[in-house]
Amino acid sequence: MFTWVIRDFKSLQDRRLQSEEFNVDGCTWSVLVYPNGKEGDNYLSASLLVSNFQDLPPGWWITTTFSLCIETNSRYRRRVLAAREKCFDAENPSWGKIYWLHRRELNGFLVNGDLKIVAHVEVLNKSTHEEIDLDYEHC
Repeated sequence: MFTWVIRDFKSLQDRRLQSEEFNVDGCTWSVLVYPNGKEGDNYLSASLLVSNFQDLPPGWWITTTFSLCIETNSRYRRRVLAAREKCFDAENPSWGKIYWLHRRELNGFLVNGDLKIVAHVEVLNKSTHEEIDLDYEHC
């Protein structure tokens, strides 16, 4: 589990934010957030990213289940982005949701102006350098 608190979220002018890196089962991840939407459409967009994907050998892949959750002080008020099983690879190093939360709904999810995102990642399977076979489709 990784927790990222984005301070004073509504005042941010950044197009894209990236969390610090965290490690799960030898894989390096980060969370990407687009405060005004990935397509600039007033929706909060978010995704999970294999942070070091450009440094991985050709043919790499990682199969996971994951969720991103906006946590609040209320146990009844949360927004969850969940994936059953996703395969990350060089063509798809991130998975998420473009239209996760409309900006007009945001106030109900902020705690003292901060946005708290919790990532749960479980690595189900991954390639190792010895396993990489460029002719085999893993995803």
